[in-house]
Amino acid sequence: MMEEQKTQEEVQEQSDGTQEQPGNAQEQQGGTQGQTGNAQEQRGGTQEQPEHTQNQSGETRPEEIPGILPEGDALYEVDIHMNASVLYDYFLRHVYTTFSGMLGTIIGVLMITVYFVKGISVLYLICGIIIILYLPWSLFLTAKKQSLQESFRNPLHYAFYENGVEVSQGETRQMQKWEDMIKAVSTSKSIILYTGKNSASIFPRKDLGENAEGLIRIIFTHMDPQKVKIKA
Repeated sequence: MMEEQKTQEEVQEQSDGTQEQPGNAQEQQGGTQGQTGNAQEQRGGTQEQPEHTQNQSGETRPEEIPGILPEGDALYEVDIHMNASVLYDYFLRHVYTTFSGMLGTIIGVLMITVYFVKGISVLYLICGIIIILYLPWSLFLTAKKQSLQESFRNPLHYAFYENGVEVSQGETRQMQKWEDMIKAVSTSKSIILYTGKNSASIFPRKDLGENAEGLIRIIFTHMDPQKVKIKA
């Protein structure tokens, strides 16, 4: 009887031990699932790498601006250094050769004239002076602000070819055909090539030096004479 009881107890212990194994198996499966989750995280990390590679390639890729290619050797090359004085000279010339730019000055002059002729309130005189001075002062502030832009901190390199003018700065290049240019004008400080109604390439005479006459000849040769209004 004692041996049978011991045998039954041993069977029950083995049975209990067998019941505990599924729990260990579940733990092992949980560990396996954890490894699978880690593998998925690793795959996710691998998927993020191409995006990082694309960002790196985007940063190193030079900026490309579409345009025509220059033909032959450059006829003339010059580095242009832009500053507030050059920009202000351009703004004055650009604004005061249009009706809208002159309108304020005309109104200001009329108000001052009325004050002195009619002897009306001094407010006419004050308002007239403010109207006349406001535009030049506003243009000066605009020129000073634009001269501090990143694009003007480094010189612009211009190369003149038979089929157009190329401007470059670093790895950025742009070509403009001669026939697409609107007009060429000049001031006491600069020679200006208008590439659009409100856009232009400015060539300060201080950067051109003795070669200013050579540039003027190239412009006269390659542009419609009716578009050129340059004074030597």
